[in-house]
Amino acid sequence: MSDFFTSPPGTITPTSPPQPRQVSAAHGWRWIVESFLIVRDQPLTWALFALAYFGLHLLVSSLPMIGGLLAFLLGPLFAGGFVLAAARAEHHDELGVADLFGGFRRAGQALFGVGLLYLALLLAALLGFGLLLRLLGGTVPTPEMMSAPGHVGTMMASMLLGGVIVFVVNLAYWFAPALVVQNGLAAWPALKLSIRAGLANWPAVLTCGLMLTVLFVLAALPLFLGLLLWFPVVYVTGYTAWKDVFGQP
Repeated sequence: MSDFFTSPPGTITPTSPPQPRQVSAAHGWRWIVESFLIVRDQPLTWALFALAYFGLHLLVSSLPMIGGLLAFLLGPLFAGGFVLAAARAEHHDELGVADLFGGFRRAGQALFGVGLLYLALLLAALLGFGLLLRLLGGTVPTPEMMSAPGHVGTMMASMLLGGVIVFVVNLAYWFAPALVVQNGLAAWPALKLSIRAGLANWPAVLTCGLMLTVLFVLAALPLFLGLLLWFPVVYVTGYTAWKDVFGQP
């Protein structure tokens, strides 16, 4: 079982782990711009990718009992496919439907392991957050606390602490799919290297996340049609961020 998380994927030749660079916060916006330029070259194809992913996600999520969990675990496999597709599109290769599933073919086992470990980290973080609040004499925010003036300060502090914890956990995932499909790392080494790079570049990651949130609001205005391009841009930032931090200078 340990090989599932620590052995390099057999379908690609692993290299020595790359060394991450530290970049400025402004690079977070540059990742988005570069992602948009990649998507702009083949907008219809990327929009079809978004529609196909949405459809498959809804289909898998609708499965009884395990649908939601399975959809979550398959996320990194599609993320890996978007990274591989972005690398091809950057070299002006024509993309096809098969590129959406490139992560399944390239390193399906390792990417599925990324999903499992990411889920375990999230659950552990939420459990630790709850225990920490208990030790500090606080409580998890509830809807009733929203309307109680005396609890506003406690609620805000709890939400801020929870947000920081979830952000740090997400740093472990940010670069992981790209490290798997581009560098041949297995799940656990990819997560460890991702959080190391994420902590070194958290201002850029935070900038990227905040700007994507603003762009989401703008993309949703024209009857949500802009989301067909916003969604691929989000996933392609997994490639542009990896290239900036781990690729050739």
